Amino acid sequence: MTLRRVSLTVFILLFALCVAYAAWCYPQLPAKGACHFGPSGKPDAWSTKTFFVTGYLAVTAINALLFLGISVMMPGIPVSLINLPNKSYWLAEERKRSTFDIIFRYLLWFASATMLLLLDMFHQSVQVNMGRAESLPHPLISLGLYLGFTALWCIGLLFKFGKKMKT
Repeated sequence: MTLRRVSLTVFILLFALCVAYAAWCYPQLPAKGACHFGPSGKPDAWSTKTFFVTGYLAVTAINALLFLGISVMMPGIPVSLINLPNKSYWLAEERKRSTFDIIFRYLLWFASATMLLLLDMFHQSVQVNMGRAESLPHPLISLGLYLGFTALWCIGLLFKFGKKMKT
């Protein structure tokens, strides 16, 4: 299996997991519950379970469409609109296809990390709504891990595209 296929498979599986978990939780949720949480993780706004789950699924679907759409459409974007270190080297005709393949994979790994964050925050919200917690159990840890991944992801991109490959 190619690296491109691995990143796409992981992304699709995580998206499917987000949708399946929401479908599994929906019948178990109370009719009204918390839909927004303040900085302390305590609920500060309430809605119907339909609004809560629909909102989560909408954000998840928009995330999926944006990342997948950008990843797939990247080769069609004019080179003048692409900001990349050593752009003339990486987007030269002989490397262009492999460069877009790398970008595709990187974007889908970032999208997968975002899906994991969405899934985790939804799970924490479900715990509150089902009476298993009074506030979100670990929102700062979740956000910290996501931001840590984002930093490493950016560093990885800079290392990958920051210098020209040796030929």
